[in-house]
Amino acid sequence: MNGFLKKRNGFAVAAFTASLLSLFHGSAYADECPSEDFSQFLPAFSANTETQQRLTAMTVKSLVLKPTGESGNFEPQTTGANSSTLAFPLMAPVTTGKAEGVEVEAVDDSHFNVVDKRAGNSNIKIFNFSRQACWVLEGVEDWSISDKNLVVASTPTMNTSENFCYQRAQAFAGLGGLEQYRLTGELFVAALENYVCAAASGDPQASLSAAGLSLSGMAPQLETEKVEALFKAAATTLADGAASLSTFYCYGNNPVPEGPCQHPEQAEKELIRAASMGSVSAMNYLGYSFEEGRLVTKDMSRALACYRLAADKGDDTAAGNLKRLNAQDAASTKTSYCY
Repeated sequence: MNGFLKKRNGFAVAAFTASLLSLFHGSAYADECPSEDFSQFLPAFSANTETQQRLTAMTVKSLVLKPTGESGNFEPQTTGANSSTLAFPLMAPVTTGKAEGVEVEAVDDSHFNVVDKRAGNSNIKIFNFSRQACWVLEGVEDWSISDKNLVVASTPTMNTSENFCYQRAQAFAGLGGLEQYRLTGELFVAALENYVCAAASGDPQASLSAAGLSLSGMAPQLETEKVEALFKAAATTLADGAASLSTFYCYGNNPVPEGPCQHPEQAEKELIRAASMGSVSAMNYLGYSFEEGRLVTKDMSRALACYRLAADKGDDTAAGNLKRLNAQDAASTKTSYCY
């Protein structure tokens, strides 16, 4: 009986002590809360390391980008991280008022997100806050790609740093292409910036990707001179680069090709180069150009030659064009050369 009473009293004392500590901690916590107004709380929270540590949850929802296999793709992975393992300060100081590069989003009265773009589109972080006794940081989303998750390599046209940029560009473009993340627009901007970085030494594929993304409407447009330089670099070894340069000579830095070709001579020259470099679609379009006289040359015999060449390489559209012309008695036309 005495043992039972002692045990019962022990539970009571423990419960009473816990209650007192809870009340004391809650009172102190409330007193130490910088502000219930989030616009006032954020500058105080970000001001120093001690405040950030004190007002961060014990377990933080941590999102980071991780590679998925060997394809160069990345995906966001979320885990629970003990706050003691985090590298404080987590956030650079945010001054009162509207800070450039910082966006504050109200999810509801008890939840706010802070999108920090101050380190650039390749290093965006999102901080998730919830309101308890005070505002508390409960989640950190890191949308950057760490060097340790990239392959260290270089090529004749890309040094190691540029190669890192190329890998990041592909990863960000892949994430943006899924169109399922709130940062889709920023991911495409990051992809473009990294493609431009990767193309600094003239790499053809990086140059083509940068110019193509610029004209896709998914990212900001680069200036006309820059786009032309990128397409010229791409055209040195890539058939698709030469075909793209041909289109650029016709329609310039316009995402929607329309109107007459502005520079037909240059456009035809690059289209011929693209076909001669093995682009089957360029062969077919060159045939169409020769048939209709859309650029400079109008020559039915060369049109037939281009259609036949593309059809022999498996292009169904070219095969259809060849069949159409043959039905129009074009078979009697003496076949010439395509290019």
